[in-house]
Amino acid sequence: MKNARICLSWAGALGILMVLAVNAIAADSALSREDRQGGVTVTATLLPSVAADEPLRVKVVLDTHSVGLDDLAFERIVALRTADGSDVPPVAIEAAKGSGHHREAVVVFEAKRGPVLIVVKNVAGVAERSFSWELPSAR
Repeated sequence: MKNARICLSWAGALGILMVLAVNAIAADSALSREDRQGGVTVTATLLPSVAADEPLRVKVVLDTHSVGLDDLAFERIVALRTADGSDVPPVAIEAAKGSGHHREAVVVFEAKRGPVLIVVKNVAGVAERSFSWELPSAR
């Protein structure tokens, strides 16, 4: 009887972990945007902020099997587009890794609320790809 309870406890714990994992994947996909033009897939994932004054962080992943990506600098190809149409460069690039056909980095911008439009420019002959999210407005 005691072993049966332990098995049920482990089964319950495993079930809870599976639900949490599925929810985390669903939340991540809700924050991800993807563009597959020019033989390069660009995925931009908005990383959630805890506080309104935290910097805006976007994970940008470049993935291909046909084009070399080593010459692309995230600080030059990724920008935050403002409401007036100007592009603001990132204040930092974090966790950059990969080479050749698979590269990624976390691109950091000043804190922002409201609509967010991230643009990735001049990748694999595509002049511009845009990714948007609606953030809560400042309180």
